[in-house]
Amino acid sequence: MLLVSMQANQALLIEGTRHPRWLSFTVEHTDNYGDHCHFGEALAPNALSGFNIKMKESFFKTSAGGNRIGAVLVDRSRIDDWSELMGAAEIFERMERNNTAILSPAAHRKLRQLMVLPEWQGVDVAHPFQADLLEAQLIESLSSKNSTLLRPVVKTHHSDLVQELVRYSFRSSTTPISLSAVCQTLFTTKTTLTVSCREMFGFGPMALMRRIRLQQVRDVLANPDLRQQLGCHTVQQVAVHFGFVSRNHFASAYRELFGEAPRTTLLASH
Repeated sequence: MLLVSMQANQALLIEGTRHPRWLSFTVEHTDNYGDHCHFGEALAPNALSGFNIKMKESFFKTSAGGNRIGAVLVDRSRIDDWSELMGAAEIFERMERNNTAILSPAAHRKLRQLMVLPEWQGVDVAHPFQADLLEAQLIESLSSKNSTLLRPVVKTHHSDLVQELVRYSFRSSTTPISLSAVCQTLFTTKTTLTVSCREMFGFGPMALMRRIRLQQVRDVLANPDLRQQLGCHTVQQVAVHFGFVSRNHFASAYRELFGEAPRTTLLASH
């Protein structure tokens, strides 16, 4: 069992394949649920999420304004052991069908207390935690006594479409983009794609793709090795590489998203 903590002062978008060895059990420590979504479905308060044993991928976003997520990673072989425990067969069935359990406030509070890690100090350091108590609390939290409501994974056409848009954005982040071309590639209409994207993010597909490119620019500006690989050594070179032609529009969008000028990011990496 591993316990990890993820903190951010802005919204995060996470998409990828689940590791076949581990199952994750996640809780939000900061009660900042406002825009949390998993496959487009809003996350409710007092939720324990991510534990479905059949899902092979993840796609979720967190709320803006700061959040702290705790995650317990449990070896899948251990889950098989759970199913052999007295009364745990029901829990195993629940984990097959659902991905979220809405706990009682008291049960959620117990989990949060057991999953607290010290504030990150800029380097990953191993810390002891009460693994046995945490495992027992996870099993208890998934029992019918404590789970007031369970939610299955609902993958709608809209969530699948937005997930494809995100993947396409990363694949084509250095080529010119237009909404018509994106729709043609994804075999959808402008209306459907725009509605789907706004449902999940609150803004349209072009704004999402621009944000993804801005994040890639930031990653390169902050990493000398990436700049060396791309042969881009100035802010303007990096911006042009990711399709930003207008220097003023780029700088303004970058500052609005990250709260600092792109040159500040570059200078901090030296």
